[in-house]
This record gives sequence, C-alpha cells and structure tokens, in this order.
Amino acid sequence: MFGYKSAHETYVLIKDMEWSQRLSKYASLLPDLQSGLPVADVYKTETPGTESQLAAFDVVYYAGDCNAGSKTIAVNLPNDEEVQLQKGTRRSQLKNAMRAKFDKILIPLSEVLIDPDQRRYISFDAFFANTMFHEVAHGLGIKNTINGKGTVREALKEHASALEEGKADVLGLYMITKLHEKGELEGELREYYTTFMASIFRSVRFGASSAHGKANMIRFNYFREEGAFTRNENGQYTIDFEKLQKAMNSLSEKILTLQGDGDYEGVSVLVENMAQIQPELQSDLDRLADLGIPVDIVFEQGIEVLGL
Repeated sequence: MFGYKSAHETYVLIKDMEWSQRLSKYASLLPDLQSGLPVADVYKTETPGTESQLAAFDVVYYAGDCNAGSKTIAVNLPNDEEVQLQKGTRRSQLKNAMRAKFDKILIPLSEVLIDPDQRRYISFDAFFANTMFHEVAHGLGIKNTINGKGTVREALKEHASALEEGKADVLGLYMITKLHEKGELEGELREYYTTFMASIFRSVRFGASSAHGKANMIRFNYFREEGAFTRNENGQYTIDFEKLQKAMNSLSEKILTLQGDGDYEGVSVLVENMAQIQPELQSDLDRLADLGIPVDIVFEQGIEVLGL
C-alpha cells in the first residue's frame, strides 16, 4: 500500500519430517552459542529468541522474484529485529535445491579449484550444515547498536545487508566449530571447512554487487590476507585449517564490533577495500565458465512437468 515492497515471491514446499526432527534441537542452543561469541561482552548482551523454527523441505515451486534470478536454497524470515529478539525466526532449508547445486556445481567446481589432497573433505552433509547454520547465525550477535545509533540496519544504511550476510557466514562456521567440539555434529571439522571454502567460489560467481556477493568477497579477501588458504601454480587452493579458524574468529569479532558500534564509516572502508573480485580470482572463475560448469541450476516446474 505504501510502495515499500518492490517485489513478491512464493515458494511451495514439502516438509521433510525426518530431517526436520534432526534439526529441531539446534535452535534451542542459540543462547549458549551467543554467550560464547568471540567478541567483548557488550556486543552480545541481547538474547536470541528461542522459539525459532528450523526445518528441512523439498521445494516444488518457485514463483515471482525468487524464480527470477539465483535459486534460493534457504530462507530465514522475518527480518524485523523486534520480532527476531522476542520470538526468533523461521529457518527453512530447501534440501533438494541444495542437493542439485552440490551435485551439478560444487563437486565439478572443487575438482578444478581445490587441492586434490583435500577434495575428499567435500561432502553434502557439510554443505547442508554450512548453509543451515548461516541462516541460524542471523539470530546471533546484536540487532541494536550499543551507543544509541538505533538498529544496526538503520546505522549501517546501504551496507547493513552486506555486513549482516558476512556475519552469518563466519558465525555459521563458528557455530559448526563449537557444536562439533560439544559432540553435537558428526564428521570431521575439515569437511565443514573445506566445503565452506569451495562454496565461496560457487557463490562469488553470482557477482560482487549484491549483499551476498560483497560478503563473499570480503570473507575471501580477508581469509587470503590471514593465510587461511594458498593458491598453487595450477590454480588450486589449499586450506590451512588452523589459520582458517583464527581468521574466522577475528573476522567475527571485527564484524560484530562494526555492527554494535553502528560504524558506517568503518564498514564503508571495509567494503571499498575488500569487496572486490581481484584479477587472479576472476581468472579462476573464467576457467569454470570455460569448462561449462553452470553458475546456477534451472528449476523445471509447472503443469508441463507434471504431465497435466
């Protein structure tokens, strides 16, 4: 009515009851994870809503804006800060769309860009968990600045979404690390880290102009500066797992501090300096295109698919 909404979208989902039951316990762990965030206490005084729903679905229909560009593999709503703090959010993992991107994009991509000795760590369960905890991590951190500048979204203006997506990326990995230490997650931690790194290459192919794209590039360039990975003469990337974990913690602290301070100038500098695709990375992305590895999946749907 007021012209605030520029686009509409709708998903038709079928709930996976078995997977949803496996995931339901994680939302209740948010307050404990919040208290352990690698940042000063003043930046984690808010208590996340514990009524969040966490469930897995198969998506059978995309309509409107969500079918116009890249296909969403997880949804976290609502975005309203007050509702999130009081009630939490509903986090929906679109399992079949994730599986398609993993099989058709992430595996072929990793066979080109990831060190052969580390490719065995690429797994769908890790990809699913990384995506899921990205969405869960939106509930961590701080929604309101600590110095009276209003909400983080208001204070950081056009950079708010990019920094929030960057926060969710690194705090999702932080959550995985902590839950693995507590024995709440199966598999090797290296699986989650290697799959996370490979997925950065998948995501940056959408470009660096969107909020997710800027977040991807900030993280990639920050990790590179911190020595979290190296690139050999064949254009293959090797992960230093110890340095990646340190970079994850230091970037988490940096982002949470910028958000809590409502530091618009600091975020602007971060975006200007770090949210760029450098020529070396662009050449690697061009190799993927030359090999015909798709940027995204195309969702065939409608009555024709059903044979009606």
